[in-house]
Amino acid sequence: NDTILRWDPVGITVVGTTGVAGVAGNLLNIPYGLALDSTNTLYIVDHYNHRVQKWVLGASNGSTVAGQTNGAPGSSDSHLTHPAGIAVDSDGNVFVVDTNNHRVQRWRKDASSGTTVAGVTGMKIQENF
Repeated sequence: NDTILRWDPVGITVVGTTGVAGVAGNLLNIPYGLALDSTNTLYIVDHYNHRVQKWVLGASNGSTVAGQTNGAPGSSDSHLTHPAGIAVDSDGNVFVVDTNNHRVQRWRKDASSGTTVAGVTGMKIQENF
């Protein structure tokens, strides 16, 4: 449903709009993974928008901290393509599993591009037939 829910006795939508996918700051398109930092800021892998969104507790919009705000995929250091996993360290660095680029990227706090820390962009295992 393109939303992130926090379960309590009532159940509330924390991020996104139920049943509505999109690229706007208040929308997600197939949220795929999340991480929570020590300040309760939520980082969400926005899989089909090829980005990571940061949501401060109580905010009505997220901000893009990895990838492009317009949802464009790519293989440059400032792009992601179908990210699938995330971790955030105590310094605020965001580590993203960039699935279709076959790499893990580190995005430093407030950076406009990432650094590949594992894998090689564009490389994949070739099957022998």
